[in-house]
Amino acid sequence: MTSLNFRPGSKQDPSYAHEDGTHSLIITDIIQRGTASQIYRAFTDPASLSAWTGSPAVETPGGVRWSVGEFGLEATSVELVLGERIAVELECQGWPTKRSRAEIRLWPTPRATMAIVTHRGLAEADLEHARELWAPKVLDRMRWYIHAVGPQSSPVGVTDRGSV
Repeated sequence: MTSLNFRPGSKQDPSYAHEDGTHSLIITDIIQRGTASQIYRAFTDPASLSAWTGSPAVETPGGVRWSVGEFGLEATSVELVLGERIAVELECQGWPTKRSRAEIRLWPTPRATMAIVTHRGLAEADLEHARELWAPKVLDRMRWYIHAVGPQSSPVGVTDRGSV
């Protein structure tokens, strides 16, 4: 039986304890001015991944391999459903959980996209690490990238749009 660990009304994202001893965490985030296709591309296109992670991303037969060295994260984007869902296999240095899997579901709204991250296969000791990895780190960095390259953004330091 799966048990839910969540206090209604709290800002804590819910986590679940499974019979096999692993845990899952659900994180939701709203990406303002970001479309589902922009977010999808940010996690699946090697050039986009390299731009926002600061590390090379490589397309392999198993998916797109990428990393964020300063977060101790190695990942592969796999099982892709265009504009809707990305599954990511993760390896995080220094975590008791050596390998885990996250699924990112994208729900478009009129001016934003809701990203729902379900991170599965975690040790209980890694729940807080996973919260810190997704909310203030990976999703924020990806959000800034989308805002920088989106059609509504303006290049920094350019005063004459005709010169861009």
